[in-house]
Amino acid sequence: NEIVHLSEMIKLQRFKEKKSQEDCANGLNISIPTYREYENNPNKLSLEQAIILGKILNFNIFDIFFKNDIA
Repeated sequence: NEIVHLSEMIKLQRFKEKKSQEDCANGLNISIPTYREYENNPNKLSLEQAIILGKILNFNIFDIFFKNDIA
C-alpha cells in the first residue's frame, strides 16, 4: 500500500533527523495530534504542508513520489 509506505518513510526520516513529532508539528504550525494524524495518514497532507515537512526533515518530498524503482 503506497500510503503505508509513505507513512513509514516519513517516520524513518524523522528518526534519522532526530526530530520529534512536536518538532514537526511546530514547523507545520499545527497541533501534535494533527501531526500524528498526518504522519499516519500522509494522504491528508496538503502539497504545501508536504513541502514544508520535507524541509523540516531534510528530504525532497517529490523524490518519494517520483522515485524510479526500475533497475
